[in-house]
Amino acid sequence: MKLSRLQSIAAASLLIALATTAGASSRPRYGGTVRILLHDRFSSLDPMGDEDHPAARDRVTALLYDTLTEVDSEGRVHPRLASSWSAEANNRIWLFNLRLANFQDGSLVTAPDVVSSLTHLSQGWKVTAIDKQSIRIEVPVPIAHMPELLALPRFAVVKRGSDNTSTGSGPYKISEWQPGERVLLSANEDYWGGRPYPDAIEFQLGASLRDQLLERQLGRYSAAELTVDQLRPLEQSNQNLQLSRPSDLLVLLFLHPDNQVASSRQARKPVDARVREALSNAINRAAINNVILQKRGIPASGILPQWLTGYEFLFPGGTNLDRAKELRSEAAGLVIINPIALAYDFSDPVAKLVAERIAVDAREAGIVVQPFGEAHIANKSARAALNADAVLLRLPLQSLQPAVALAAALDDLGLSDPTAAPLNAGRLEDVFELEGRTLADFRVIPVAHVSQAVWLNSTVHNWLQAPTGEWKLDQVWSEGGK
Repeated sequence: MKLSRLQSIAAASLLIALATTAGASSRPRYGGTVRILLHDRFSSLDPMGDEDHPAARDRVTALLYDTLTEVDSEGRVHPRLASSWSAEANNRIWLFNLRLANFQDGSLVTAPDVVSSLTHLSQGWKVTAIDKQSIRIEVPVPIAHMPELLALPRFAVVKRGSDNTSTGSGPYKISEWQPGERVLLSANEDYWGGRPYPDAIEFQLGASLRDQLLERQLGRYSAAELTVDQLRPLEQSNQNLQLSRPSDLLVLLFLHPDNQVASSRQARKPVDARVREALSNAINRAAINNVILQKRGIPASGILPQWLTGYEFLFPGGTNLDRAKELRSEAAGLVIINPIALAYDFSDPVAKLVAERIAVDAREAGIVVQPFGEAHIANKSARAALNADAVLLRLPLQSLQPAVALAAALDDLGLSDPTAAPLNAGRLEDVFELEGRTLADFRVIPVAHVSQAVWLNSTVHNWLQAPTGEWKLDQVWSEGGK
């Protein structure tokens, strides 16, 4: 199959992947509280900050802070705070016009506010206000998909006060915030997009469903985030479940580049590239998917899933134990092969099982992998200080536009600035080439693409889940409303 045909294949796959609406109704009701259980904890509501579980935080902050644009479940970009936009100078200059909207404190969203917010992120960008309601963004290299990029949560427009408080323009505002435990949001009566239906949305963080399931206590909740090991008992009892496409990426990231300079005698040395390649060949991705992930995902050979790009099958990712042993033997004649310390998120039981299975597979090739649980592996700044050779990460698919999705993934991996190379990839072939270069040295070893799952109460209506697993809660309502 020629790579030039992949764009049409990806488009067809994406149409098949459209999210469904749970319990849609033509007569929504205002009022009541929608209560949601989130699996992970987070300690900050800043959409731009490092966080142990940024995907969980982004589910909440999407209701507090608006972005300039948004992308729907078919990958089409729409206005949000920006009412229109245009490009000049071969996509090196972008102009955005703002709609009339207010922050939750009643002040108008103005161009200087947007400039101040984007300046926190835009390395190498020149962001200026043209007038009160228009901004200009000039970038050093062309960015063909700037509107899709600005739909990412990290580019939310945040008004920051001198006392370090932050205000957004979203459909909800903060009523109560207990870091790591609970968030209560109340409806923004003056939201530019119209008042949301529920009076409040409450998120309980770090919730284990075991007790709630045993004691049948889910009735008061509207929705609950699930891990794949929790699906089977709910399916057997005919509960209302919703799964995304296999979108989250389980991936091994080796922390130390081959060209690093050790700053001290205690610094960990990079794992030899031949050993990394041997480990990739030793991993039985099919067994991990079928047994541990209970077929709720697909084996991964690339960073982006096949259903999005149409080209993932071109990357090698199968098990080849003979080749793994050959590479290990070759490396052993040249370097000392030390045990590989592999960190995983200690709060994720599925990650623990996957890491342990990787260690078993590695042993078959003569490689020792020592898994251990850690608290901060998804936090890029904290991850750099880990006493580990590699980490097992779960990364969300952040966009339905391949170039933007790859840029976001590389940024999450700490391998590239989000404003760099992938964003000036005008063709899918260019994205494929860049992804191939990223995978070539086996510092990044994809393991599986995993679906996101949610349990829904029968009283909940208009719950929308995008193919990426992102929740669209702007139209959700509950029969408990007035």
